[in-house]
Amino acid sequence: MNNKLLVLAVSAISTSSLAAIDISDNFSISGFGSTSWTKSDNETPLMVNRNISDENCYDCDTTFGVQLDYYREAFKASVQVVKRPQDHWSEPQLEWAYLGYSIGDFEVRGGRLRLPVFLASEYYYVGHAYTTARPPAEVYNSILGVTAFNGASVTWNLNISDETQLSLTPFVGFKDNNEVDLNSNTTLEFETKNMWGANAQLIGENYRLNFAYLDSNFDQTVKLSNTYLPNEFGVPQLYAYKEIEAPDQNIKLYSLGGEYDFGNLKLTAEGQKNDLAMAWYGMVAYRLSAFTPYAVYGEDFDEDNDKAGASTTLGLRYDVRYNVSLNAEWQYFNSYNGDSGAFVSSPGSDTDANLYTVMLNFVF
Repeated sequence: MNNKLLVLAVSAISTSSLAAIDISDNFSISGFGSTSWTKSDNETPLMVNRNISDENCYDCDTTFGVQLDYYREAFKASVQVVKRPQDHWSEPQLEWAYLGYSIGDFEVRGGRLRLPVFLASEYYYVGHAYTTARPPAEVYNSILGVTAFNGASVTWNLNISDETQLSLTPFVGFKDNNEVDLNSNTTLEFETKNMWGANAQLIGENYRLNFAYLDSNFDQTVKLSNTYLPNEFGVPQLYAYKEIEAPDQNIKLYSLGGEYDFGNLKLTAEGQKNDLAMAWYGMVAYRLSAFTPYAVYGEDFDEDNDKAGASTTLGLRYDVRYNVSLNAEWQYFNSYNGDSGAFVSSPGSDTDANLYTVMLNFVF
């Protein structure tokens, strides 16, 4: 593999590692963070886990993570702890903690691992690694912010040519629990019983293709508060708190994405389909020295393939330094057919929103 391809492959795997601080020959620490000012013109909050409404928000995107890596010959240990946008500072989450061992072209990992389903999955939460302020919501919110699993994986890195590498990663997951605050009245709890899937990445000198399949079996509990539901007589009744259990659920998800560099021009497209929804986005970006203007359009569809939402994004990224960047961004969202789209709940008759963001990202 030539040096240019090696740089591309490394940057695709872990942007934060490029700014790592070496504590010793075998141990390093790195980190990343994002903070923003953002505001919508619709009172119904936008984006699961961010809940951006028509009030000035300085904490909706706040993210901070620290990663520790230890290497010794073929052995690797890595831990990443992240304060995600939905977390309080006192309750950061363990995003991954695994042991790995390389044998020739193979690497085995076990522990808590990143779920490898999308182009940006491996560096999710590292805002400096994105072109946009956030990963496009249509695709990246399709699994409600679930980004990690407990289990094991095996990666086979195959050099097809001097300029092309194929990475194949089958994985299996075991018992896990995830909780998502969908809106102020609804919390979803997923208790994963088992999962399995595979990821394939084809990395070339100026492109990267990603395909993934995920099959997961889980129990779901919907926790409702201060919500009207029909009682046994079909009459709406206010419940202060109610749990609705849906055991033995299954989801199958397919994703396909790619990015291609034509000199300073970069094209990206990605889509996913599962049992309940389908979504896609396309992005064009052009680098002009330290500035990168970009445009994104995305759509999502419900289980009947009816259009549920769409968004248009125009933005400008400015690389202040190699490890610090700024994004100024405008997004326009629509919901259709009575669906919520990118809103966290049905917006009623006011089905569109303008979202404004100024975001600071850094890695160290």
